[in-house]
Amino acid sequence: MSDGITRRRFIKNSAALGASVTIGGTLIGTLADGATAAEAGPVGLAAVTGPDGFANTMAAVEAVGGIARFVPSGSTVLINANTAFKHRGSIVEPNVLLATLELCAEAGAERILLVKGVQDDYWKRCERAAAKTALIDRAEVSERTFDVVKVEKGVALKEAHVDRHLLSADVYINLSIAKNHKGCEFTGALKNTMGVCPHDPTCRFFHVGANPGSDDWYPDIGHLSQCIADLNTIRQPDLNIVDAGEILITNGPFGPGKLASPRSVVASADMVAVDAYSARYLDLDPAAIPMIGKAAAHGLGTADMAEVGVGEINLESPPTAG
Repeated sequence: MSDGITRRRFIKNSAALGASVTIGGTLIGTLADGATAAEAGPVGLAAVTGPDGFANTMAAVEAVGGIARFVPSGSTVLINANTAFKHRGSIVEPNVLLATLELCAEAGAERILLVKGVQDDYWKRCERAAAKTALIDRAEVSERTFDVVKVEKGVALKEAHVDRHLLSADVYINLSIAKNHKGCEFTGALKNTMGVCPHDPTCRFFHVGANPGSDDWYPDIGHLSQCIADLNTIRQPDLNIVDAGEILITNGPFGPGKLASPRSVVASADMVAVDAYSARYLDLDPAAIPMIGKAAAHGLGTADMAEVGVGEINLESPPTAG
């Protein structure tokens, strides 16, 4: 582990919260219920809190089994990162994306693709970026050509235009931010998948359904939520990472709006679970978010945290003795 998070500190802080810890594929630490971490295996979902998004991301991925579990050497990796907007709390912070790129490179990925590019000043917000230009330059941006695919399990969505790399990449990483959404109330991993689709016709259909000329972008949240769930049946991410460092809790998804700073990163292979867990950062009940229930009904994951197996890891500096 690198960039300010030492092996000893990671184990110490994780074990202090009763979470299982995965270091290099070996479980170290003790669970709150008394079982040893070695008996438990990697956690199904890791939520890491600390001052540094880079370290939080590295630790979260390590705790769910390590990047080699998801990214084989020589693979092509597609990263769908929410970086399209400009206001604070509306996009994945650069340190979280940078950590994801570094993890993929360390795993031996042959090719790293981003579904979309970043804003011109994006990397200027990250002090590490100047020393990581070769890594950043390795990440290619998709040419945004789309295949039309049938949505075999679709209830509302029967076909979709999706980035052609979605189906061809060896590994798909969904990198979202937890934030308010004025239509769905919450957006995280599930809704972020819309980023692989073009605005017209697919995303427009999500929003306005059979009324393409409508001025109301959110006439039927049930339809939008069902389309989001349906879309995610085409291909489920191999790994979901949710940035909950600084997030919009009002006026999302674009902002500006009121901000909260959970200073956390959540990781799991289960996209329903990461959304159900991340909803808490906005004080929302996941049972009241329709797309989560609809995605669970499709068998895309579970919102039951007891079933998932959660490790909550604290990398905040302990208080000094007075």
